[in-house]
Amino acid sequence: MADTELTSAFVLHTRPFKETSLIVELFTEDHGRVNVLAKGVRGNRKNSNRALLQAFQPLKVSWLGRGELKTLKQLEPDGFAYRLQGIASLSALYLNELLLRLFIQWDPHPDIFHLYKTSLHHLQLEDKPNLILREFELELLDVMGYAIDWQHDIYGDAIEAGMTYGFVPEQGFIPRLQTSADSWLAEGAIILAVADHQWHINGAPALARKVCRLNIDQLLNGKELNSRKLLQQTLAMQS
Repeated sequence: MADTELTSAFVLHTRPFKETSLIVELFTEDHGRVNVLAKGVRGNRKNSNRALLQAFQPLKVSWLGRGELKTLKQLEPDGFAYRLQGIASLSALYLNELLLRLFIQWDPHPDIFHLYKTSLHHLQLEDKPNLILREFELELLDVMGYAIDWQHDIYGDAIEAGMTYGFVPEQGFIPRLQTSADSWLAEGAIILAVADHQWHINGAPALARKVCRLNIDQLLNGKELNSRKLLQQTLAMQS
């Protein structure tokens, strides 16, 4: 791809390149993750592009080049930056790190792009960040082909509200009688609550968090997410 038209994008991460440039990891609506070289944006206060290349700023971008690393051609704002502070900011950084770690380059996911943008909007409103993260994780796993079946066990039998189940990452829920002695258990009624996104049911958000984390950790092959660790530490301090 030698050149491209303007596409909607967000900055996921930046790192210095040589004396005056940045390598920018973008998440775009039309092309997925893309690495671009932003030339001459460091150390020049008169360069307006540097101020735009920040996390949570909606952008319109284009690039040129035939190699793996493209050169940023055009950059303009696509609305106001989302104002995120505290837990909301850390939660959004967690979303960024998930996209960086789990999505390969040039693999477009416009549905996840729009969900990401919607998530930033709700985080700006401080609208229950933990639930925003759970909704995002569930959809992300679904799109990646690792959807969790919250309505059936691994044998295809319907989850029963009165039963308890264990969970096997990348497989699913398994009836209690067939779980190992050290397995944690979940009530069928709570599993079904998550299936219907009934987050007001006591235990549903916690179960979704635990199950999503198990599956995501499997996909990460043991690699730690710095943003998740920082988010957990901050929440622990607040409590």
